[in-house]
Amino acid sequence: MRKSIVLVAAAALLAGCAGSTSTTATTSTTTPSTSVPSGAITGTAPTAEQTAWAGQVCTATTTLKKNIEGLASAVTSGGSNISAALAAQMATVSASATALTATITAVPAGSESDPEVAAVKASGGQFKASITALESSVTALGGKSGMSKVSALATVGSAASSSLSALGATTQAVATAAKDGKSTLGQAFAAAPSCSSLTS
Repeated sequence: MRKSIVLVAAAALLAGCAGSTSTTATTSTTTPSTSVPSGAITGTAPTAEQTAWAGQVCTATTTLKKNIEGLASAVTSGGSNISAALAAQMATVSASATALTATITAVPAGSESDPEVAAVKASGGQFKASITALESSVTALGGKSGMSKVSALATVGSAASSSLSALGATTQAVATAAKDGKSTLGQAFAAAPSCSSLTS
């Protein structure tokens, strides 16, 4: 029974991931600080605080992505105490999601009207809702056994895939912002070293 649970959960997770949009970036020799062509930069240069904020957003986004992927891997790992393992990993995911939400919201003073702020903040709402759904699916797994547990694990796997897709909206918002030379925060995202994996 344990083997069948793992196999079915793995199949469900793979099916969910197959339908998600790939966020693999093509290799580029462009550095973060020059990802916006110099001729396209017409906005005010970012302050150290704005660049630091952009870097924090990117770091928090990358951390949350890794934590969700860790939970997705735990779904297929099996084990007699998988419910507890997923609950523990979900706590980590929730903490990193909260950190990202707080960071996105804490836009540096004077930057609230920047043209790229709205898109980045809106993306935060998308992944926040998906994390809530993921947490509910993990909670629902508790106490399940047999085929009910198999079904619950499949739901967790699907929810994890959906969360990764929703988080992709934040990655896309950051990448788009980094190409906007008229946006001060866009230039900040392009200059922040920790954003290189999201903007290249």
